[in-house]
Amino acid sequence: MTRPTYAYGVIILPPPDLYRELLGIRERHPLLRSPVPPHITVKSPFIYRHTGAAVVEQLEAICEHWAPFEVQLSGLGVFRSSILYVKVEESKELDGLHHDLVEGLDGFVETLNDRYDGDAYTPHLTLAESMAPEDLPEAKRALADIRFRRRFVVDRVHLLRGRGKWDITRSFPLGPA
Repeated sequence: MTRPTYAYGVIILPPPDLYRELLGIRERHPLLRSPVPPHITVKSPFIYRHTGAAVVEQLEAICEHWAPFEVQLSGLGVFRSSILYVKVEESKELDGLHHDLVEGLDGFVETLNDRYDGDAYTPHLTLAESMAPEDLPEAKRALADIRFRRRFVVDRVHLLRGRGKWDITRSFPLGPA
């Protein structure tokens, strides 16, 4: 019997009050579905080339060099006609953390889809994915009255593991331990 292969990713979760609000929005609007919690991707999904312990050590080393920073959310957007997201304003800190993770994990992981890494990185908070393109206008209309302007401090990133359903396996605080 072969062992299951999991994919991993590095994400930022919104603060608890916003997280609950976003989950509530998903529950009220059945078109908004996703196997992943509302999140900001910092490193595209990957599989391990080395042991999980080696990857965790790399993540710890990278994160300890970053101080907490603030991100600003503003408005809705759509990727590939199937992903509805909340826009994340340009942030040199978030972009820098992303680049450090891409470079620092190179050789330790195999990125499954690098079209979102490096210069192609577009920070966003995923609200729903795998939507039918014809459902997007209705979903956007349902959310028209909600203001997605929020600012919050990022003080940690999370290692996400999934194979169909995604779960947080570990958290990494930013800054020295």
